Amino acid sequence: MIEQHLFNGDSAEVLKTLKDESIDLLACDPPYSIGFMGKSWDKVLPPTDIWSECYRVLKPGSFIAVMSSPRSDVLYRMIKDLEDAGFDMSFSPIMWTYHTGFPKASDTSKMIDKRLGAEREIVGVRTDGMKDGAMSAERGWNDNSMGKEIPITEPSTDLAKKYEGSKLGFQPKPAVEHIIIGMKPHGSKSYIDNVLNFEALPDNIKMTYPFIQVPKPAKKEKDFGLTGEDIVAQKLKMPHKVQQDGTITEGIPTSRKNIHPTTKPVKLMSYIITLFTREGDWVIDPFLGSGTSGLASKLLNRNFIGVEREKEYFDICEERLSISREKLIKFFKTEKDTQTKLDL
Repeated sequence: MIEQHLFNGDSAEVLKTLKDESIDLLACDPPYSIGFMGKSWDKVLPPTDIWSECYRVLKPGSFIAVMSSPRSDVLYRMIKDLEDAGFDMSFSPIMWTYHTGFPKASDTSKMIDKRLGAEREIVGVRTDGMKDGAMSAERGWNDNSMGKEIPITEPSTDLAKKYEGSKLGFQPKPAVEHIIIGMKPHGSKSYIDNVLNFEALPDNIKMTYPFIQVPKPAKKEKDFGLTGEDIVAQKLKMPHKVQQDGTITEGIPTSRKNIHPTTKPVKLMSYIITLFTREGDWVIDPFLGSGTSGLASKLLNRNFIGVEREKEYFDICEERLSISREKLIKFFKTEKDTQTKLDL
């Protein structure tokens, strides 16, 4: 029978209670040390003693899949900490792209019009993402359900026209995250075992590795399994919608039960877990967040251990992961939203 164990506490302490060489995969989305949305828990990288404990509990030859910001400074420090803990880091990363977000570099022309109080005329719309590009939805696990409409505006003032196309600074659109891959060095297990494991993978996963295109999870997926009775729903403002005639309509207020700001898609975590484990293996996530890795493990018949320090997020994990595997399978098989549907 598949087991799931959740802990509300500090991973550095919880991991010490686990047996040596008892886990088959570390899959996690740790803090990036970028202060995302002003969250205090994202202001520093995980302490190295957590990675050292992860190294101890993993079986020789087991892989780690650690998500990271694509920023060079974050990647460098994260990889260095993992290497210092003993992991072999001589592996290429998996690239997860989701085609959302916005460039941090500011549009000089728009900023000038805004400063001068000039209203820009909407002359059309453009589609976000590679809707008709080479990465199609039929290609295995890659999902190409982009197509968000964004208004195209013209400069209003002469000064704005002069600087049209100019950007302040250089920060590409944050539409990619790295999944750092490492391994606890082999003992008696050989690389041939890993080759045989790879050959046993479903064809759609072998076809897309090491690049996966999956949108961020829709609200329906993030809130699935949450009643909201014990979790305060936050009021949010839906984004403006651009009509075919170019006019922009106001969005309506909505509520969200899953308040974690970096919830990952189940499809992404399922891909990682399928790639590196088999049914009955043990997966651990010492930075559980809102529990997506646990949901993916349950769907795929993997045993799971998750640790989350923040109580408000742990409550979300407990409720999401209380859903039966049968209900999860039904949800992902019948969900019409292409952002959430899985090939189960």
